[in-house]
Amino acid sequence: MDSPGDDGRLTMPGHLFDELASGGGSAEAVAFLVRVERTRRLMLLGELLDRLDEHPVVVGSAGTAWRLIAEAAEVRPEAAEALLMSPQVGCWITHMLRRLHGTADGPPLWADAGHLFAVCLVARLRAGLDADVVVPLRDGALTLPTLGLVTVTEPGAGGFATARARLRGGELRLSGGGSGASGASGGDVVVRPLDGAPTRHWTPARTFAGTSTWLDDLDPYRGLDEPVAPRPLPDAQAAHWQRLFGEAAGILSRPSTTGPGRLRVEEVRRIVPWTGPPAGPAGADRRVPGSGSPLSATTADAFGSMVVSRPGDGLALAEAMVHEFQHSKLGALLHLFPLLDDDGAEVHYAPWRSDPRHAAGLLQGAYAFTGVTGFWRDRMADGTADPERAAFQFALRRLQTRLVVRTLLTRAKPTGPGTRLLHGLAATLDAWLREPVAPGVAARARAAALAHRVEWRLRNLRCGEAERAALTTAFRAGTVPPPPSRYQPVLGGAGDPGGGATAGIDPHGLSDRLLAVAGGSPARRALLRRPERLLALAPGTPEELRRAADWLLLRA
Repeated sequence: MDSPGDDGRLTMPGHLFDELASGGGSAEAVAFLVRVERTRRLMLLGELLDRLDEHPVVVGSAGTAWRLIAEAAEVRPEAAEALLMSPQVGCWITHMLRRLHGTADGPPLWADAGHLFAVCLVARLRAGLDADVVVPLRDGALTLPTLGLVTVTEPGAGGFATARARLRGGELRLSGGGSGASGASGGDVVVRPLDGAPTRHWTPARTFAGTSTWLDDLDPYRGLDEPVAPRPLPDAQAAHWQRLFGEAAGILSRPSTTGPGRLRVEEVRRIVPWTGPPAGPAGADRRVPGSGSPLSATTADAFGSMVVSRPGDGLALAEAMVHEFQHSKLGALLHLFPLLDDDGAEVHYAPWRSDPRHAAGLLQGAYAFTGVTGFWRDRMADGTADPERAAFQFALRRLQTRLVVRTLLTRAKPTGPGTRLLHGLAATLDAWLREPVAPGVAARARAAALAHRVEWRLRNLRCGEAERAALTTAFRAGTVPPPPSRYQPVLGGAGDPGGGATAGIDPHGLSDRLLAVAGGSPARRALLRRPERLLALAPGTPEELRRAADWLLLRA
């Protein structure tokens, strides 16, 4: 295994980039991304060890911990490699660096930093070596990353403490459990983590049956932000996840595994059950109403890891896995190449969200939903989903995602590699747009895409003060509406220039009424290009809505 200072410079072959730019990626392309993440991980680890040596916050010497890990790597290099490249350790490393840079928070810093010695214990266990170290406890328990949870004190013990860990011949003895960095003596707990069987003091980490993919409900660094307490799943819930994962794996194994939307299940390293509030993780609002998709999110700190709310069935889990693995691939590419010059302005329309997005978020969505589109394309043929539902999802997502790619090419500032990536996605989606779908299904998909866009505009865009004044004056006078080409809409929100007039108007309800008024008439559908002009007139009743719509059509 390389030392933490090895930068392992890599040059990506162009054909692998183009495979990934299409939205897919062969096993060779994904393996290259894993090498990229390995190089990045070791560089970050080297920086972390340097910084920990500069900060007296660890319960022991960071240099000593690394020496013990390095000795284990000499005995069993593949085990040490797997540990250091695991999602559990990756998330801890990046969290610690953010803490030391002052951009993250968490438990007492000594407890966060002391997790290094839990990593050390696992490396020594895997190598069959002994160790004597001091480790931090959270709520009376020690998490051994990738292995499980040792409960030292009775349930209910809160706060942070330390314990002395003595490892001999695969037997781990923990003594102490007093509060603070110094600890205090107490009763001993003895476990054998590699034996696997649960005991009163030992809760082993779960993997999905027959795989090395973790169902992680224990590791404190399994979330997206600050560390979280272990929350073991009840046996019935764990069994439910196991069943759904088996169904998802069966679904994903059916087609070949190179095209966009296809996933080799073994490339998913970890699934973390989302146990937060119903709103879901940050960035997870990616559904149209009634889609049935679980909420999900990914961190670029842990390739192949994902947080997923409990899905309804194996099909929903398979879709979420495809979606989130797309984020992992793009995250690894972003560690290699700047793809966009993003000013961070949240002004763009994203068809899977209700709020405006910045260009970087739009790129994440475009890449993820190219995969989702391909996923539903495959479902049309393999019989794992209702064929009409699969065709609808395919038709809807190809329309929406191609629109976003066009936005990124025309309104964002992609770099050279970013332009190459976007053209790759566009080629994939353009080919799919030429594939036939039943006319009725295609019409429903177009209607759903239009409905989302109209509601989004009503929710987020307003006529500027000058346009609103001109519209109101002309409407009251009964003259022709001012031309829409003379004005540009502005984002609404706290500074909404139409707040007084539009307060209390429900965008969803108004969208439904406006779509009903527009109907199938091509002339009336022109209203839907700038529905915020209708909102500026604040129609309060169906009759006022019809009058305002008829008047706006004089110009549309």
